Amino acid sequence: MGLTSNVYSLIFLPLVASLFCQIFSKRTSAFLVAVVTCLSLIIFEIKAFWDVLIYEKIVNDFELSILSLALEFRLDILGATFLLLFTFVKSVILFFYRNDIENSLSENEGNIFYSVFLLHLFGLVGIFTTNNLLNLFFFFEIYAFSFFATLSISKSAEFAKLSFRYFCLNAISSLLILFCVIVIYLTFHEVNFDKIAISISMIPQSDIWFIAAIFLIMAFAIVIKFFPFWLYFQKLKNTSLIATFLSIESLFIKTGVGIFVTLKVICFFFGNKLLFSKFDFAPILIFLAICLIFYSAIKLYNQKHLKMISAYICLNNLGFIFASIALQTLESLQAAFFYLINFTLVSLLIFIFATFLKRYFATSSIVKMWLVDKNNFFLVLPIKLLVFSIAAFPLTILFFANWYLAYASLNIGFEAFLLFGILVSNFVYISQAVRIISSFFGSQHTVPKDYTHVEIKNYRLYLVSFWILLFAIYGSVFVADLTNSISLKFASYLLSNTI
Repeated sequence: MGLTSNVYSLIFLPLVASLFCQIFSKRTSAFLVAVVTCLSLIIFEIKAFWDVLIYEKIVNDFELSILSLALEFRLDILGATFLLLFTFVKSVILFFYRNDIENSLSENEGNIFYSVFLLHLFGLVGIFTTNNLLNLFFFFEIYAFSFFATLSISKSAEFAKLSFRYFCLNAISSLLILFCVIVIYLTFHEVNFDKIAISISMIPQSDIWFIAAIFLIMAFAIVIKFFPFWLYFQKLKNTSLIATFLSIESLFIKTGVGIFVTLKVICFFFGNKLLFSKFDFAPILIFLAICLIFYSAIKLYNQKHLKMISAYICLNNLGFIFASIALQTLESLQAAFFYLINFTLVSLLIFIFATFLKRYFATSSIVKMWLVDKNNFFLVLPIKLLVFSIAAFPLTILFFANWYLAYASLNIGFEAFLLFGILVSNFVYISQAVRIISSFFGSQHTVPKDYTHVEIKNYRLYLVSFWILLFAIYGSVFVADLTNSISLKFASYLLSNTI
């Protein structure tokens, strides 16, 4: 009972904290509630992650149908990894937003922002822990509602138009997912993931194409709900609070949820044997992944602005993650684990550094990064150290990801194109790393006449965000043996739980 109560605590804590934020009239008090909630969640999740490593999975022990439907959860290595990683990212973002909230929002608006922030976190926790298809749909809607609620803070008609486009796509996706949920329930009379997986594994051969049709509808719904990249790329260089929130949530959080749902659907719902053996979806997924890899690598090579570099690194890593999932080997899923960490932590650090540079120095260009060096050595040190990860030096996160995927792609077949994709992408990464180094250590730069020194009090929380992410990135390097062991357990669990 202790294990389940710990999971229930981390599920409902952000919901209760969101209500408390409405009680406090000052945004400072609401900020403290949000910080304490995030830190408490991380503590609960570390404990739950350790329990998952020992017991493999934690499920609720209620058998009453109504109570089970409301509180049903399953925490395994997949959910625990995403839960800990993205709660950590949300905590970093909380510090990152602090200065913007103080400058952009009133006391009442700041209070609402933190309340919605915690409601959004509640939706994330629910998505990563639920084992019930109907509950998953409800948590999707809570997640979407809180996302739109934050966008509504903006007074801009342009952002209102963009928010409406997001709403339309989300509404279409929700209707398609609800249709799939209803059809699955009417077919199998179950909404529990484990029971549905068992039922699908015993379905007659004549009904296989029906399952394939449901999968394709759900896949389309997932794409338009979690991967609508074309909507927000035009806003990446905007420095307003809402634009930054939109970019970070869409690039890192929403895409991460999409990756999780993809893994959940493939490995625990429809099953990789059904999708990749009977229907042979692997070549299609690999082809799409290769297209994404080469497109993002080509666009990345010509980029000089850090925000766009971060965005195309995300797309490049996303392509490799989908390719790793399609290969369905132990090594490829280990690669997916490391690509996920690189996609989340390294790209986010580049993005928030670019946001700081744009806000205080009116540029996010690589060639202007030396201006930060003139202002404060410790402020720019994280991005200097990050160069090793960008260039995929040995023992960095990207190095391990490329190593495992290259091993998994050593076949005479379509998979071999991934080796070429790895070579091209790493050439581009090294080129960008060289440009960053040249910006700091190149020829002498002339300081502009209008240059003003920025006081540390204006960006101390940005600095905290940089260093927290950097410690997380290089912490995985210093405990490389543990990280590799977790990636092996992650991959083994995904392969062993497919139907």
